[in-house]
Amino acid sequence: MAAEMPETFRENLQRRFDELVGADRPAWYRAWAELPPDASPAEQLAVFQAIRRTGVLPEAASFWLISYTIDEIAADEGEETLTPLESQLKAIEAAFRMADGGVWPDGASPNGYDQLRQEYYRAWDTVFIAKLEACGEREMARLFREDPDEFERLAEQGREYFHGPTDESGDVIWLQHLVRAVADVMEVDSPTGPLGCRYLKEDGHWLVDIYPTPVELVGGAVDGEVVVAGFTLSVEGLREAFDRLDELAWRPIPFPSEDEGPKLIVDGVFREQQVSLQILAYPPEGEEPGIKVNTLRPEEG
Repeated sequence: MAAEMPETFRENLQRRFDELVGADRPAWYRAWAELPPDASPAEQLAVFQAIRRTGVLPEAASFWLISYTIDEIAADEGEETLTPLESQLKAIEAAFRMADGGVWPDGASPNGYDQLRQEYYRAWDTVFIAKLEACGEREMARLFREDPDEFERLAEQGREYFHGPTDESGDVIWLQHLVRAVADVMEVDSPTGPLGCRYLKEDGHWLVDIYPTPVELVGGAVDGEVVVAGFTLSVEGLREAFDRLDELAWRPIPFPSEDEGPKLIVDGVFREQQVSLQILAYPPEGEEPGIKVNTLRPEEG
């Protein structure tokens, strides 16, 4: 039996669909209402494609409904190909006590991890494109191959139509790209964990802190010691990542009321979001280590 459609997913779609129809229920609405809670992704897809043909939804909203559902189908049918790679990734993440899918500064991830992630992404792209074409969405498949950024922009715009600026787990989608943009222009001088991130939205403005996570040393005289890696940041590279830059400032000495230490402050627009970004030299107090590093030589371990 198919897994039930997540309640928040169905509720958000129901709310939007109710806004689009009056007392008279069109055929597409009746087809949607008749879907059982455990309807398969293929059954959902047939309804969503029928809704798109009516033109009742914005283009991006239909785009997301269909691409999201085919994503679900591809994940199920591509399990045999993807599961071995995913298991290897999770084994590395567990060994290094990494957050699932954490973002690391350039060249700082465990040996082989980045290459394995790229292999996983390539395998997923192949599975997803094949399923898009098999479901009759050849134009979507072409866009995914030729302009993945535009594909993602359309899908995110459509997702927000139903769910707002966060996904169902509360994660901010565009923020993942901001953390990656910082990681790509950062070079560390010793092993480090994935970057940490804290954020808050106030009056449509995002306040974001990004910082290196602590490292716990294991073995020998330093066993249990917690340290933080130093790093170099390309300010020019970071500038290029923003759509618009309003302010760029370095604060080497914190105000008396602050405890984060030195920081780079960036105000501007990133992926259409107004952002006040602080890149901290040190993690906030109480941040847990993002990785354990064995300090013993192999023969000593």
